[in-house]
Amino acid sequence: MIVARSQIGLMSERFISKTLILVVCFCLWGSQAIAAENPQTVVQNGTDQILKILTQYPQDTRDRREQIRAVVDGYFDFEGIASLAVGPLWKSVPPEKQQEFSLEFSKLLFNTYIGDIEKYVKQKLTYNHRTVDQGYVVVEALVRHQGGPVSLAYYLHLKDGNWKVYDIAVDGISLVANYRSQFHSILANSSFDHLSMMLRQKIAQICGSDRC
Repeated sequence: MIVARSQIGLMSERFISKTLILVVCFCLWGSQAIAAENPQTVVQNGTDQILKILTQYPQDTRDRREQIRAVVDGYFDFEGIASLAVGPLWKSVPPEKQQEFSLEFSKLLFNTYIGDIEKYVKQKLTYNHRTVDQGYVVVEALVRHQGGPVSLAYYLHLKDGNWKVYDIAVDGISLVANYRSQFHSILANSSFDHLSMMLRQKIAQICGSDRC
């Protein structure tokens, strides 16, 4: 049980450090409509929005988190990420349990890294994008970080007429693949309900009484 519980938080220190950048990029999709045919513009314009929020709220306050989270929820496909991370079993999970899991998983993705955003926001990012298939695009960014350049790849798909992120890779390491590996190890020996319980326990550890 102890071994299984540790699996949800199991990522290398290097991956965690670089994935902190992702929260900045999670918030790159603003609440106003942005041209669906230009996902790179979605990313770049969104960066300005998150920087404005961080400038207005230099301290990690609940108000700042709520504003950032409002931006994230509009353009980030948490349900899509959850389904990919869980894998084929997801289709057999009742819709209400899917919704509950997606909500908790979104808290894990968002809140684990939010406290360290500010060390990355002043870094220079350069962008380009490429079409993978109809309705699927990868926006690539290079972060000029003091510890060395970091490459980010944002995988977006068209959902209800809007570009939404369903995976992000940091230096070639997929966020979805990372969690899929952890969840697969747990599901190999226990049920989806047990995985959900462990996820809630992890959220409680991360969020405390007022961070979620």
